[in-house]
Amino acid sequence: TSPISALRALIEGKSDNTVISGKTSLMITPKAYDFKVVDHLVTNFHAPDSTLMLLVSAFLGRQTKIGEVYEAAQRRGYKFLSYGDSCLLSRPGVKLPSREKGS
Repeated sequence: TSPISALRALIEGKSDNTVISGKTSLMITPKAYDFKVVDHLVTNFHAPDSTLMLLVSAFLGRQTKIGEVYEAAQRRGYKFLSYGDSCLLSRPGVKLPSREKGS
């Protein structure tokens, strides 16, 4: 959660590209946070009772049943925790940029 929390704290109230720095004690939870900067998240599969799972749940939104996502990953043999598989998550309604031919 640290990079996303830091980004949120840094952009709060900013509208230009001024060099800024700061700290945060923000805890991102599904009911208390609306993502404004991050559209995609690369992460691993977290333990169900971890604070990182709260971040993933908040990122995917309330309409996404995170338990179903994790059950599908387990059925497909994905590995969990720090040395497991990673995944690319996109916010609901956000598509990955298309790659143009030749790029």
